[in-house]
Amino acid sequence: MDGICSAVLNKINALGTAGRYFVVSADEFFDAFPENFRRDEVELKKALKSLVSDGYIDIKYSSGNMYCVALLKTYTEEDAAPPAGDDGFNELYQPEPQKNARYPAFWAGFAGGALGSAVIGAIAWIVSLC
Repeated sequence: MDGICSAVLNKINALGTAGRYFVVSADEFFDAFPENFRRDEVELKKALKSLVSDGYIDIKYSSGNMYCVALLKTYTEEDAAPPAGDDGFNELYQPEPQKNARYPAFWAGFAGGALGSAVIGAIAWIVSLC
């Protein structure tokens, strides 16, 4: 979650309990923005849209620079993305070792090719007889 989304979510969380709607002005959201970010309506709308799509907040209506928002769920560290070097793949996938299988794909391909050649050869032989 980026800095603006986090600041907006913290501002809504500070207003009250989850599930309750609050009317908040854009200026109040701008006051919560981190120092190094622009205080811009476009950035605020992007952050609100991102939080709505992730299911953290709900927006009942927005009019001008006023927003009626409710907190649906709180942000926890479990929701955070894995560390930069870890994709989480090794924890989920453990390949099973092969037992007594020597080149199964080779033998399947060989049998398929032989069977296909036999079928085509039989068709060609039947056609040549006619």
